[in-house]
Amino acid sequence: MGWADGGAIQFQGDAGSFHVTVFTMPPILSAGSLDVTVLIQDRSKLNPLLDAHVLLDLSAQTASSLKKEAWTPPACAMNMPSSLADIPAKLNHGENRLLYGAAVQVPFSGIWKLKINIQRDAETESVSTLLKVTPPPSPPLAYWQLFALPPLSVLGFILNRTAKGRSSGVAGVQELQNRSGS
Repeated sequence: MGWADGGAIQFQGDAGSFHVTVFTMPPILSAGSLDVTVLIQDRSKLNPLLDAHVLLDLSAQTASSLKKEAWTPPACAMNMPSSLADIPAKLNHGENRLLYGAAVQVPFSGIWKLKINIQRDAETESVSTLLKVTPPPSPPLAYWQLFALPPLSVLGFILNRTAKGRSSGVAGVQELQNRSGS
């Protein structure tokens, strides 16, 4: 597995006249939200192709023995897709304008087959790869940064006030010494 602009490289190969590279973010896949991006290139010259129609199909091959389902906040659970087939991968999905991409909700851990369907002009090709999806982290571990901000803000406020109190106390002592010394 390598690293690139779109995340970790999960697959690289040829299909007809296309050279296909699949990236995922996060690099270590766990049940829940994944960002899948695809680079489609002309196989002979390796020029990026920006006029293709790309669809993603995701299907469970095996569920892990735990088959741990992903936890999503209630507001996000309302946006769960009804199907993991024919997910459109849009060009300019992320920062890299050469990649087709889509956000995908993987409902549980296990081995998943990702099929990339590519259509350009009259040519239609597809490639597949297997993705190992680990169990999701527990909610407190997945969202720890949200829970850490309030206590850190309070601690910063207390430290700031303590430092200001000491500096004003030192200035007050120096002022009293100057008055008594004159």
